[in-house]
Amino acid sequence: MKHLLAAASLMVLAHAPAAHAQDEKPLSETCPNLTAEEIDGIENFKGPYSETAIYARTYCVSVEEADRRFQIQLRGSIGPRDEPGPRPQGPPDADPGSLQGLLREKEPDTFAGLWIQHEPTYGIAVAFTRDAAATLARYTSDPIYLPVERPGPSLIELRDTQDRIVNDLIRLGFAWHGAGASEMTGTVEIDLAQEAAPIRAAAERGELDLPNYVILKEPPAFPLAPPPKPAGDTRVTGFPQFPNRTDGGIRTLVGVPDVPARLELRDNCLWLYPEGEEPKIAVWERHMALDLTDPQRVAVTSLFSGAKVYADSRVVLTGLQPGEVTPPENVVGNEGCLGPYRVVRGIQPYEQWAAAARESAISMRQNELGSRAAAIADYEADMARVAELKAWRDGVMLERGDVVAQIYVDEGQGTAHIFHTAGTRKEALAPAALLPFVTAQEVPHGASALREAKDAIKEQLRAADIAAEVRIDDLQGFVSVRPADLMAIAAVSQRDAIVWPALMRVEPDWQQPFFNPDIPGRREDPEAIWYPLEAHPDFAAIRAIVEDTAFATSEPPPPGQTEWREVMRKPSKAGSLQRTHMLVAYGIGVEDIEELRRAGFDPVTALEDMNGRQTLEKRAMTATDIVIAEPVGIDLRDPGPDGFFSSVRWRVIENIKGDTSPGTELRQRMASGERANEAGEFVYGQGMDEPFLIPGLPQSLEPGSRWVLHLNDALYRHMAHVHGGEGAARTEGDWYISIPWISPARIDEKGVARPVSLYPGPIPVEELRTRIRPIQQAYRVKGQQVR
Repeated sequence: MKHLLAAASLMVLAHAPAAHAQDEKPLSETCPNLTAEEIDGIENFKGPYSETAIYARTYCVSVEEADRRFQIQLRGSIGPRDEPGPRPQGPPDADPGSLQGLLREKEPDTFAGLWIQHEPTYGIAVAFTRDAAATLARYTSDPIYLPVERPGPSLIELRDTQDRIVNDLIRLGFAWHGAGASEMTGTVEIDLAQEAAPIRAAAERGELDLPNYVILKEPPAFPLAPPPKPAGDTRVTGFPQFPNRTDGGIRTLVGVPDVPARLELRDNCLWLYPEGEEPKIAVWERHMALDLTDPQRVAVTSLFSGAKVYADSRVVLTGLQPGEVTPPENVVGNEGCLGPYRVVRGIQPYEQWAAAARESAISMRQNELGSRAAAIADYEADMARVAELKAWRDGVMLERGDVVAQIYVDEGQGTAHIFHTAGTRKEALAPAALLPFVTAQEVPHGASALREAKDAIKEQLRAADIAAEVRIDDLQGFVSVRPADLMAIAAVSQRDAIVWPALMRVEPDWQQPFFNPDIPGRREDPEAIWYPLEAHPDFAAIRAIVEDTAFATSEPPPPGQTEWREVMRKPSKAGSLQRTHMLVAYGIGVEDIEELRRAGFDPVTALEDMNGRQTLEKRAMTATDIVIAEPVGIDLRDPGPDGFFSSVRWRVIENIKGDTSPGTELRQRMASGERANEAGEFVYGQGMDEPFLIPGLPQSLEPGSRWVLHLNDALYRHMAHVHGGEGAARTEGDWYISIPWISPARIDEKGVARPVSLYPGPIPVEELRTRIRPIQQAYRVKGQQVR
């Protein structure tokens, strides 16, 4: 996987590292320049921010001086606005960020960047490629800014070179982990996942330009050599691996679950049998090597540590993150082992993993129970119960797949969690002795139905020669199909070569609306997206209502307590400004608020409640129009400056909320549609939470189908402005987008509206009408009370 590391920000607010070495000696020795009073102020710091004392200790300054330096670093820090309109402009050297922007504009050929300098003199170092002191003096006399001569590329050249080199490496197919530019040294560093020689050779051929300030950093050699392969050993025909080094990339393993598995030698290939997954051939990183030195056992050895895992043994897979599941397209060393593949990031023998897990669990219990003996006894009791829970789980999954989707056993705690349908209860499934250790939740379908649907679609895809990843989602109750080629699977489906089981969802790579990053003034003032809303004639009146409204707010527990609490609190000035933005963006005016409140509804808090407290009624208040409609036209290739790629025309069959009449045509903009790729070819992409605009797939728009739509024309105009700036929204007629809380919902033969997204769930159309009717009746449309 390639990772692009963002270059260091143009202005870094530097915090001091922890001073571990200094902590070993008294401050009077490590900082002899400090007075006894200053040392006491550091060692017995009472201020609110511990970073102040850490900085003071690290750089041997008083806490007052540390605080002064932090205040300098924080000059110009942008907090939330609390009044409409652009922020007041200060002098160009009022803060480092403003000065930096000015120098980039006025001195592009020589300005080389700025950074915090802590020693020997504290200040903001401002670098130029030449004439630093004279150039800086033309813009500021503030002594906090220190001129620095730094030969080499200017800041603009440095950034442009980094971007160009990255694009060239991608274009030429070279492997790298990250790229960064240093303003202090004037260099661009590229962390490679391969040798540098082929890149330098390409530069000599003129295929890319490598200035002398570009540093290519090769990955370090492995500490160990690969084990020799015995002559004539045919136990393993292929050892699939990544084509390049992957050990240098950034990877965060927090929260990634470990997966017990079995590593087996089968048909001369190393197969993985992970729990809860289908067996697949392992794909290894380059630092893992096939080890055939033992004639009795096939092993895989780490070239970093020498640690081994053996074929035909239990292992634990660790560290496989989201996004790393898909194996590389150019697997090497896979002779005779052609997939399907399962990526291996971390792996260790089960016994080793279990011993570490045991010690960790005992240590945690010891902290809780006070003695190691009690901790061991508690742990062993839990582990004895784990065996019982696993035996019970295996039996239930074998016999009650009609009502049980999955049972997970937590080996560390000796508990189990069961996913069952509404047709049963955990008390009917678990024996009395285990019930106190079993939790449960309801899911839509049991394992039998899900497995049947999965097997059916896999067989059809195999017969049609369609590559796709198929998996079961136990919690949501569906079978996911992730095709390698969306158009190919749609074409096959249109020929009736695929009959989609009821529990299927097709989940391709999602396409987002296009955001134009080059809108004039947007980079300089990101807040500009809100200014048109602040010009609304009712903005001040709406804000006054918001300021007088109490919102549910979660607060951390007070001292001595552990439970978070929810309180009702009126917003701050910044909070009221932000909430008013959203109300205006959704087309909610003063009259709407007043009329809905008289009817017992509150659109002001409804928008806030979309985050975890939404209901059908609250979602309805954020839509300007809710209709039942049928598609009458689709323009797959209809891009525009508003950032959307297609348009759908709908004929209204029934109005549920709003003033749209039956027979009216509505036009909706969507992120789905055909978009030009780098080669100039138009390729269909699918927007998230939208129906498929190509036929043949589950939840495709089809002639004669009927849909419940939650639309908003005001939100379309705002999002068009966000994506494309002033004038981006279409004005010839009325245009809409769906509100984000609920996707279009197709009405089935039973009169149930089923959204194309997973949430919210299906709802009978008659219930929808009944619950929204009071909201519709609260509005006045064209001066008349809606009946």
